[in-house]
Parts: sequence; C-alpha cells; structure tokens
Amino acid sequence: MLVQVTIENFLSFREETTFSMVAVSSDQHHADHLAVDTAGKGRSLLPISAIYGANAAGKSNLIKAIDFAKDLIVEGTRSSQAILVTPFKLGNNSKKPSKFEFIFTHHGNLYSYGFKLNATQIIEEWLYITPAGKKREVPFFERLTSENKETKVEYGSALKGRSKKQEQFLDFITQGTRPNQLFLTEAVDRNVQTVKPVVDWFRDVLVIIPAESHYEALEFTILNNEQFTKFLSSFLKFAGTGIDSIGKEEVDLDFDRHFPGMPDSIKEKIIQKFADANENSIAMLENLTGQRYFLKYGVEGKLSLIQLRTQHRHENGNLVDFSMEEESEGTQRLINLIPALFALQENPEIVILLDELDRRLHPLLSRKFIEIALNCRQKNSQSQLIFTTHDTNLLDLDIMRRDEIWFVEKNEQGASHICSLAEFKIRPDVQIEKGYLNGRFGAIPFFGDIRSLGWLDCETESSDKHDSKHEKTQSNQAPRSSVQ
Repeated sequence: MLVQVTIENFLSFREETTFSMVAVSSDQHHADHLAVDTAGKGRSLLPISAIYGANAAGKSNLIKAIDFAKDLIVEGTRSSQAILVTPFKLGNNSKKPSKFEFIFTHHGNLYSYGFKLNATQIIEEWLYITPAGKKREVPFFERLTSENKETKVEYGSALKGRSKKQEQFLDFITQGTRPNQLFLTEAVDRNVQTVKPVVDWFRDVLVIIPAESHYEALEFTILNNEQFTKFLSSFLKFAGTGIDSIGKEEVDLDFDRHFPGMPDSIKEKIIQKFADANENSIAMLENLTGQRYFLKYGVEGKLSLIQLRTQHRHENGNLVDFSMEEESEGTQRLINLIPALFALQENPEIVILLDELDRRLHPLLSRKFIEIALNCRQKNSQSQLIFTTHDTNLLDLDIMRRDEIWFVEKNEQGASHICSLAEFKIRPDVQIEKGYLNGRFGAIPFFGDIRSLGWLDCETESSDKHDSKHEKTQSNQAPRSSVQ
C-alpha cells in the first residue's frame, strides 16, 4: 500500500509537498475503510482518496510526478540520455535538484525509497526498510554522486550481509552505475534479489491511468478471461448504456478484403510470426489510426480475424452487434475504466492512480463507480484507488472520510500546494460540496470581472443609450404631466 509520496521542484510543485494515505486517528467515520496497523506504529491506511482542484491547479501534475518516478525506476535510462525531469519554471529553481520519495508497504515490509536528481545525474538516492514484525528501520543503501559524477554507495548490513563476496559484487555494481541511472535499477538488472521487491512494487503494484488512456489489454482480457467479460457486461448493463453483453466476431482472414493495400512484405512477416505458434494463439495488429485487430492461429494453420462487438437488444428480442467505435465516447471511457474496478476486486495489493475519473461520465455514474470500488474489495484487502476529479457530487461524508478528500491549489507565484479536508475544522453536519463551491476549502477557480473580457461593450453601450433615451422621454413627459 502507498503510505505517502513526497515531491519537490517538479512541474508545478516548487516546495516539498507530501500526499499521504495515512488515516487521521481522530476521525472515526467509516472505520470499515481502514487497513488497520498496515503502516507500522499503529498507523492505519486508507483505501481511497479523491483529489480536487481548479483547472491547472496541479492535480494531474501529482499523477505525472509519480508516473515519471515509476518510469525512471522501472525502465531506467540509456548511457548518454538526459533525464527528462521538469523542475518548477516560475522561479529560480532550474539549477536546484528535484526530489521524489515514496513510503509504501509490500509483502509486510515497510519501504522508504527516494532520490534527488537533475537533468544529468542522480545526486542522492536512498532505501530503508522496516521488516515485517519489526519496529526499527534499517538502511539498505545510501548513494551520493559528486559534481564530477563520481558515485559512492554505502551499504547497510541488510543489503551486503556478512559475505565479503557480496560486498565486492555491490562495489562492482556501483562502479557500473552511470550518473544518470538509479542504483536501485542497476542492482535489479544485475540480479540483486534483496532489492527486487521494491522495483516489483513500482512495476506490478502501482498502476497509473492517465486521463486519455485506453486499457491496452482490453481485448486480450475479454478473449481470455470469462470472469472479466461477465463483470464488464454486467456493469455496462447496470450503468444503462444499452449494452446487453460483449460478443466477438471471428471470420477467416482475407488480407485483400480486411487489409487492402497492405504490402506483401508485411503479410509475410505476419504469416511468419504465426509459423511456430500454438493452436489458438492470438496476436494484435494496430493500424496508423489506432484501430486494433486480433488474429488467431487456428486449425491447420488457418488465420482468422477476431473483432469485439457490443451487443444491444433489438425490439424483437434479438441481439444486434455494434462495433466499439459506434458506442458513445462516454461508454468507451467507461469500458476502459471498468478493468480498474475488476482489478480492485481481484488483486488485494494493487494501487491505482486514476486521472480525471469523471471525464465523460455522468455524476451519478461516477458516484456508483466509487461506491462499487469501496464495496468490491476483498476482506482485509490492501488495494487502493487514488483519483483526481471535478465531480463535487462525491464530496459527501456518507461516501468518504474527511482524510480521504484532498485539495490542490496554486498560489500567486504559480506553485501548487495540497492539503486534506481533515486539516479543516468543520461541524459534522457541514455540507462539504456547498462549502467547497463557496471557496471555503480553496482549490476552486476564481474569476475576474466578466466585463474585462470586452464582450459586453456593445450590450452595455446599447443599454446605456436605451436608458438615456428612456430618461429623456420621461423628462419630456414630466412637464406635460405637470401642466395637466
């Protein structure tokens, strides 16, 4: 589970900023949400968190910061590649390092991992662990890289052990670690098993869903996981999309008909790819427009084309096939979000960061999505869903706790700050949605005088003339009235 993440000098976050999933002990509301004592020292962690803020306040930048760190840890860098870090630009921060630190639990252990860097090198890096059942934190390693790009790493006994050979091997890895490469990433590449769970957490547990993303494994999962297909179909039906079920169409592949104009060389590569495939193997093709096709290797080496279909109920009771492209953008968005719900149900450790939950979704559907996300978790689950949203319909203490609601806003210098609703003193009967829209908690857009846009000049001028004419008419009429 994610305990907290700290960011400094990256995108709109200038000062050190911490986002936490640690529950506030004074809040006894929705106690069933808590994963009790999961972060050590009697601390409980939250399963869900909503992040609010005006447009350009920094909500998505928080997700982007975590995504940047994940990519650097999991994928690493190339030898002469600059690190694509983006420091805060609206100040004198360009030469200052950016900082990222994650505290999380994995397989019962509590890890604290972080690094400082600029575009050319990793300046500092550290990893500590509190083993399961222990209270004392022990160091794994601390790394420093000097200005002349010499890297030094101090190893804790938990990493080097008592073997001189192991320490020599770590020294060898240190010498081979480039200034622009994380020592953690290099160590895992060199098969240091002790630190592998850390990279595994970032690779396999931490899932980031950008606002415009499509679930790439959607078709594969539908074709190979009957349980997921039933879950998807039932949710789409429940959501009132008009979709009754998800089906598929399988036809013999005819290159000339299905892929007109495809060069013979590419056809040969496709056929060759299936030459040693097992029966019923499936591969995906994607054209320049992003449309995806699935080819299946069948009996006697025949290739067939598989296309997914949504099925609607005709007025006569029969099912009618529709292509995915024929569905509305809102339905397509929902189809790509439902796998996240399924993952929360099936994977008790997954941590999902979802940007713009409410994009193209009706407010009531967003609310149901969150309710199901909370209810479908397994007992004692350690899964988490963290999402950004503008949907004030979710600012309801009947659904979420105060410490599960966060606000992001920018100051006059353009720097983002984040705070929890739990930091505000509010009465139990306060309407959070109304208070937020009235600016009580910040993190809303503030507009200038609409007349400054200049769009109302004609209307104002016309109105002034009308008022002037009206006043003149009245003044002309007044004497006649008095004469009478």
